[in-house]
Amino acid sequence: MLKFKVFSRGQSASEWPLRNAYLLDSEGNGVRAEIEFADGVVTCEKSEPGTAVLCLQHDAGELGQLTLRTCLLPERAAPYLLSVELCRHRLMMLYNKLEDWAMFDLGEGHVVTKRETKARGLFVEALSIQDDNPVEASRLADEALATALDGSEELALAHSEILLSKRVETGSLPKAALGSGVGLTVDTDERVLTGLAAGFDFVQLPLPWKVLAPEENEYAWGPADAWAAWAKSAGKPVVAGPVISFEPSSLPDWLYIWEHDFETVRDLIYEHIERVVTRYKGSVNAWTIVSGLHVNSHFTFNFEQLMDLTRMSTLLVRKLHPEAKIIVELRQPFGEYFAKNPRSIPPMMYVDLLIQSSIQFDAFGVRLPMGQAAEGQYTRDLMQISSMLDQFTGFGKQVFLTLAAPSEPVTEFMIAVNPAMGDEPVDAESGHWRRPWSDMVQGHWLEAVLQIAMSKPYIEAVCWQDLQDHEAIELPMSGLMDEAGQPKNAFRRLLAFRHGLGMSGPGSAGSEKTGNAGNEKSPAGD
Repeated sequence: MLKFKVFSRGQSASEWPLRNAYLLDSEGNGVRAEIEFADGVVTCEKSEPGTAVLCLQHDAGELGQLTLRTCLLPERAAPYLLSVELCRHRLMMLYNKLEDWAMFDLGEGHVVTKRETKARGLFVEALSIQDDNPVEASRLADEALATALDGSEELALAHSEILLSKRVETGSLPKAALGSGVGLTVDTDERVLTGLAAGFDFVQLPLPWKVLAPEENEYAWGPADAWAAWAKSAGKPVVAGPVISFEPSSLPDWLYIWEHDFETVRDLIYEHIERVVTRYKGSVNAWTIVSGLHVNSHFTFNFEQLMDLTRMSTLLVRKLHPEAKIIVELRQPFGEYFAKNPRSIPPMMYVDLLIQSSIQFDAFGVRLPMGQAAEGQYTRDLMQISSMLDQFTGFGKQVFLTLAAPSEPVTEFMIAVNPAMGDEPVDAESGHWRRPWSDMVQGHWLEAVLQIAMSKPYIEAVCWQDLQDHEAIELPMSGLMDEAGQPKNAFRRLLAFRHGLGMSGPGSAGSEKTGNAGNEKSPAGD
């Protein structure tokens, strides 16, 4: 058992919301556990003995409410001090990345060095008094944690600026780097289409099975046909899909009849892929053929069956549309789902299996919505995002990253009326990055994550999940335009990012080579 003492306002906490709380093992995979809070102590009762990591949403002061983690800790009778252990891990992460990225020579005046020095001093002081004065030690550790978080984000941005400048100087940025998803059933006006044409290199055309075939064997192709025709007339490459996803927003209701019959589901998936690819292969350049099968939240399929579905889907697309790129997409890339679902596959284990099994595909997709209190959408900091993407180094595959974040806090009402969420009960406390989600915060977050992502040489493209807010949007208020078609701050920052990099394509308007999109202020700023 692991136990953690927590404090609030100078005394033992009387309440402590356990949001996005789960354990990881030494391999980084989720561990089944009962996590509870009582009498100022968070208790983690694991299904198996051994060391573990606690992850949970934590109030990091001015840095926001973020899902953070401890180091790998052995079981012991006495409780750990949670704030101390969260800070210990963040400092260790900071030192590891300084080494991995060969950035120890930043100099004493660099903001990262200043933050590291201050955080280390506060942490050492907290360690020295944690047994005698745990309340003060917790306060010092919280301050050290916020400082270390700030330093690690600045390090992630500094490193990305160096790599992005090299990518620009060597001309190695992809030609079609930035894209946007569209709402399949949304009525758009000319302003929206103009913004899509002017600001993006490609269109991500969603093809949710639930919308295409609300009734078995009865297809409604009209909206998808219209978008495919528009993209072709506008000269925009199309990344279509996900074609197969087990998310509630994608699965037709009639398919659940067969949820325990793998052979029938497999045949239905085969027929659906065949119809969709055959219809749109003249308009589509790349297929996100499966998405999130490794999460397996809604069917009872086993490990071998999930891999069989992945293999069958990719082989079928290769047969029907051999010149198209094939993308296998990961959802919930931090892997918290595996702590609750033994039928699922941890994300990087799924990646390894795809490579080792010689499954035929061209790129990984990574879907990263953030800012909604649903699995995989709790808020993470920039260093965690950068480190997660670094895990894809060395596989010899390109990565297509899809992003989303809201322009205002997602409320319980928004969740309740959002059909994309299905019937799963969730609250509205998803955390936030630095400040509660707003039009301005969404823009800064987009700019910062774009800079980090485009600096990675294996990132082939970044796509914003939805161009415009609409009723059935998966993450409420996450469009770059509001429902009236007015651009948000994030859209303007995306265009400025293109301009600052001198990227070729519709949004290009200059040749400045800067990692901060031509702004005088870091994206991590206010």
